[in-house]
Amino acid sequence: MKKEKTTEKKQKMETDKQSELEKIEQALKEEKERNLRLQAEFANFKKRSEENQAKIYEVASSDIFTKLIDVFDDFELALKNCTDLETFKKGIELVYAKLINSGETLGLEKIQSLDKQFNPHEHEALLTEKSNKAEQTIIEELQPGYKLKNKVLRTAKVKVATKWEK
Repeated sequence: MKKEKTTEKKQKMETDKQSELEKIEQALKEEKERNLRLQAEFANFKKRSEENQAKIYEVASSDIFTKLIDVFDDFELALKNCTDLETFKKGIELVYAKLINSGETLGLEKIQSLDKQFNPHEHEALLTEKSNKAEQTIIEELQPGYKLKNKVLRTAKVKVATKWEK
């Protein structure tokens, strides 16, 4: 009788272990499926994000080139109708003004440098010169810098004043 009870207990323990093992295996299977779904969702999200980024780039590029097409046409017209140097110069000045205006409508801004304090985020000092102006004051702009909506695209190349030694 004791053997039967012991055997019954062993069988019950085996059944319980088997049941517990099946539950764990089922939970593992569910977690694996959940993990696969999450991976698929992430891959789809990544693909959608890349597609959206490409569309944004395309729209931004088309906006820029829509503005520039008129400038291209004006350059072509200026080159075709060049009769003398003075007329050509005036035509190029008009095209330049139109190009600057197009850039400004898109948010392009020229960095103001002359007589300003040197700012390493907006300026690149190529030369220094002794001057009676305050030290680190920009005394000459060698090449203009540009910002697009407060993001520096190109730093201004400048000459900076240094202390005048007597």
